[in-house]
Amino acid sequence: MIRAVSEALVDVIHQNTPDLGDWVALHSLNSADSGPDTTKAALALLAVAPHPHLVNRPLVERAAGLVRAPLALRLHYLVTVFGAHDEAQTKIARIVQVFHTTPIIDRSMLQPPLSTAVDSIAVRLLSPSAEERNQIWSTLGRPGRLALFYEVDVAPVEVIEREGAGRVRTHRVGYEVLA
Repeated sequence: MIRAVSEALVDVIHQNTPDLGDWVALHSLNSADSGPDTTKAALALLAVAPHPHLVNRPLVERAAGLVRAPLALRLHYLVTVFGAHDEAQTKIARIVQVFHTTPIIDRSMLQPPLSTAVDSIAVRLLSPSAEERNQIWSTLGRPGRLALFYEVDVAPVEVIEREGAGRVRTHRVGYEVLA
């Protein structure tokens, strides 16, 4: 599902900027990987964390019985452009505009299997400190660039199908008379 969320973000950008064509691509931004296309914006997944408000959800009913609820994840992204600085500013502004206009991406804008797993995903612009930005670029092994940082909720991770806990169907109380 994580890849599906990443692809959904790219799709939303492309749907809302038809004049630019397919101008955003998924990329790790790691210096060990091939360089990103300088004509495209790069969307990179930086971190995956459990959603703090959804970690202790109750069991859910499945064919195998009661199982743990899907794990809700919070995904952290970086978006940057490796072209000329003026072009980067223009394209970064378009991405801000898209996610400011559409901060909640509902099921109708999502593709299966993501559209069947969630009602919506929320996209929030983050503002990391200068030190945090420097740490990110250092970890990636690249010099710092103009970039956007987003936090995205919710990417559900289903439980691997195993035998569930089942349900109590009848209660029976028996007794004996002791001599």
